[in-house]
Amino acid sequence: MFKILLVCTGNTCRSPMAAALLAHRAAQANMADSVSVESAGLAACRQPASAPARAVMRQAGLNLDNHISQQLEPAQAEAADLVLTMTAAHKRAVLGMAPGAAAKVYTLAEFAGQTGDVPDPFGGSEAEYQNCASQLDKLLTGCWEKIVTLAGKK
Repeated sequence: MFKILLVCTGNTCRSPMAAALLAHRAAQANMADSVSVESAGLAACRQPASAPARAVMRQAGLNLDNHISQQLEPAQAEAADLVLTMTAAHKRAVLGMAPGAAAKVYTLAEFAGQTGDVPDPFGGSEAEYQNCASQLDKLLTGCWEKIVTLAGKK
């Protein structure tokens, strides 16, 4: 099983939306049995996904209704085969807590061959969440072939 961990701040918006989108992509490619997708936050405190994140994912045919945010633990980053963060600051924080994971930690944009961060829509309008989900989907599209290749080697 190829384990992918997506990381943001509170694990209520970006990383759960990215995880839902990526898990859906894996299921569509008949890879749900070979790719595991989880999300966590650097400052998570057992909260549900934000209402706009749930609404935007519902519009995409996905469900975050049962998501409860979880705090990133160093062992979780170490156990993952690939850690994708939403920002460069998140990447630095993950590397600070799990330096042994350095070879497998990237920002989502970096892994997709792009630059920049995924802005946090927390507290924003549903339209801002939709823009965030669209950006996540585009970046995940840019990552997909690499993920398929890595998962095939596992």
